[in-house]
Amino acid sequence: MSFTIEIITTGDELMTGLTADGNFFWAGDILASRGLEAAYHTTVGDYMERIIEAFGIARGRADAVIVSGGLGPTDDDLTAEAAARFLGTGLELNREALASIEARYRKRGRVMTEINRKQACLPKGCTVLVNEWGTAPGWRSESEGTVFYFLPGVPRDFRAMMEAYVLPGLERAAAGRPAAKTRLVRTFGLPESGVAERLAGMEREGVRLGYRAHFPEVHLRVTAYGASADAAESLLAEMTDDITARLAGYVFSVNGETMEEVLGGLLRERGLTLATAESCTGGLIAHRVTNIPGSSEYFLEGVVSYSNEAKEKILGVPHDALVEHGAVSGPVVEAMARGVRKLAGSDIGVAVSGIAGPGGGTPEKPVGTVYIGTDSASHGAGSERFLFFGTREEIKLATSSRAIMTVMQILLNNV
Repeated sequence: MSFTIEIITTGDELMTGLTADGNFFWAGDILASRGLEAAYHTTVGDYMERIIEAFGIARGRADAVIVSGGLGPTDDDLTAEAAARFLGTGLELNREALASIEARYRKRGRVMTEINRKQACLPKGCTVLVNEWGTAPGWRSESEGTVFYFLPGVPRDFRAMMEAYVLPGLERAAAGRPAAKTRLVRTFGLPESGVAERLAGMEREGVRLGYRAHFPEVHLRVTAYGASADAAESLLAEMTDDITARLAGYVFSVNGETMEEVLGGLLRERGLTLATAESCTGGLIAHRVTNIPGSSEYFLEGVVSYSNEAKEKILGVPHDALVEHGAVSGPVVEAMARGVRKLAGSDIGVAVSGIAGPGGGTPEKPVGTVYIGTDSASHGAGSERFLFFGTREEIKLATSSRAIMTVMQILLNNV
């Protein structure tokens, strides 16, 4: 028997496109990672009757409903009143909720304003979910066998309260149903259609495979169901191994890690260091690598040598190479990688130079042409040409990903 979950996100800013619906995307992902599934998603603007209508529709088809947004102190924060009308309970000043708001203000060294009392007016009979991360408390209510979780729309508060209250409650409620195990397989280098083509015919009973294009990557959510957790895990491992075999060379993670995390793990495991020299990416590679806590153990230095003069002066790229081959060329990125490696004293140097567009392309080197060069102790210098497509931002992102993958491949080949 399935356990049906619906997510309702509220706010005019979502309906008009002013704000991306990040809470839904995050919640859907974390539910899937726990073997749970959001069967429905509704987004509704700040209109009382529409919000009440959305609650009624959700009650008719879901075992649990997660509501995000509309718990603030302003006039357009309607969720509490809409919930009270829907539940038929009316609102009351909830002393527990009020105390939690007052405590939050005291912790910040501020005095709670009268307008914030509105956030403590909740449907009668609800169970308060104390917000330790912000001022708006949440709550839990039940109606005709469906449980509703009402959470703030502030992403930090929403995520923390999901993990503290909602996920444990949903997992308890779903107990007794088939065990589910899930993994996120992340790939780079093939379009979604190419991944699907290689995995054609892999469908099997007890396994669900979901695709998500997440430029420039393609992600696969693999979920296996079994009579027990061990049975589900065994089926999941078998399916993941098959996927990895069919996508050999394109899978960089089977547990959801980012490229930067995988790269960092490989460098740390081997006790090696990295330096970057970037032209077209403007420091994006270094930014991504240093986003990982502890990256100072293996990342030594990053140089943004955007001009030819910087390539010569800082990295020692030969003037003749720039004149003969141009800044976007194999010999130049190899010299950049060699130069930054020498400058930093690192084990590996990686360099990129390209034409991110929208202008600057030629018939010989159209927009999207990128060269990636590396230099390492055991492999020496090498370079490869790529042609990426998309906007300027997409070309820069794809280039940074390919550069990280290139270093990973060197590490996996035992630099």
